[in-house]
Amino acid sequence: MLRLLGAVLLVSLVTGTPAHGQQQTQFVVQATVPARVTLAAVEQPTVLSLTEDDVARGYKDVSARYRVASNSRRGWLLHLSPRLGVTAHVEVHGLSAPVVLRNESVEVYQPRAGEPQNLALDYRFVLEPDTQPGTYELPIHLSATPL
Repeated sequence: MLRLLGAVLLVSLVTGTPAHGQQQTQFVVQATVPARVTLAAVEQPTVLSLTEDDVARGYKDVSARYRVASNSRRGWLLHLSPRLGVTAHVEVHGLSAPVVLRNESVEVYQPRAGEPQNLALDYRFVLEPDTQPGTYELPIHLSATPL
């Protein structure tokens, strides 16, 4: 008897037909994928090295590249925050329009991109008049937030 029941069960599993009677079950599966964005520095100095020539000129130009990936259909915000002390202001080029950072952070809307993208930015760090040659923490911080 056990062999017969096992055989019926095996046939049922292989053919997809129920062994005894017909049973039907329905269920709904729902998944929520949170919006996210990653901003990774590909090429960015970790410090700002100022020479006597930089101080005499009054500014230092630095280039940086980032890799950005986002799954947000609404796009994302790029947060640019100045670090105070060394610079009077920071000029940022490479976005849809030039941005100047003084004492406050700036958010720049970035539209949705289906694929990861490269973001190339050029910074001009305009120095405070009393800045001395030396090595300083990079006077800008970037982060990203999905919408």
